[in-house]
Amino acid sequence: MTTLETERLVIRNFTISDWGALHEMIIQYESSEYAAYDQPWPTSPEEIKGVTEWFASGDNFLAVCLKDTGRFIGFVSLNPEQKEGCREFNIGYIFNSDYHGKGYATEACRAVIGHTFDRLQADRVVTGTAAVNRASCRLLERLGFKKTAESTGSFRNTQEGKPIEFLGYTYAISRDEWKVAGKHE
Repeated sequence: MTTLETERLVIRNFTISDWGALHEMIIQYESSEYAAYDQPWPTSPEEIKGVTEWFASGDNFLAVCLKDTGRFIGFVSLNPEQKEGCREFNIGYIFNSDYHGKGYATEACRAVIGHTFDRLQADRVVTGTAAVNRASCRLLERLGFKKTAESTGSFRNTQEGKPIEFLGYTYAISRDEWKVAGKHE
């Protein structure tokens, strides 16, 4: 069971009752310009209930909620990567667009990354994003991540069946870089 608190947020394990807010956010996300650069999400209530149940079964997906109201505003995922001789985790995040631009993603990711290095003893945290998603790139750079690679990717096809290709960036931050950057809490 994971629960982290920041000045404005509670970051906790999912519960089955989060399905409605997750469903609302995923419907919103799937209609956004950035959905084309990510794996497709299921959108039916039944499918989202199943996803929520799976998220609630472990510590890899954390619900981000406003501390003062308890409102679910997004999630951060933290998945261990299989690397020889290195404890590495892959971080991901999606936030309800009604809460973009308010620093919540930075606050939540900073807390989760601190937890990853301090409690989970990670050596490195990695992630990726589409180059056109400048907001995500800026978030990662604000957190101290460094771009380590570029590659062309595709997760979806156009209506004509052609792959939607995009330039993707891989980012990483090591435990030492995190501590030097003063990003730990």
